[in-house]
Amino acid sequence: MTDHKLFRISKMEEFTYEQIRAKALKQGVKDNKVHIGLWANLNNYLKTRRKKNGKVTTYYIALQKLAY
Repeated sequence: MTDHKLFRISKMEEFTYEQIRAKALKQGVKDNKVHIGLWANLNNYLKTRRKKNGKVTTYYIALQKLAY
């Protein structure tokens, strides 16, 4: 019998810009969209935009490593 590596992806967490902003400010990031966006990118958050009821909202998805 051969051993197979099992890959498991846990549920991806989504955060709004306001939630990411609060996390970034706690770590001393300057309070502007550029610095907060860079902080999110460097901390493995993927920026995505969704349109709902005619309004575009920015969400950040926490990228997680695969568990082996």
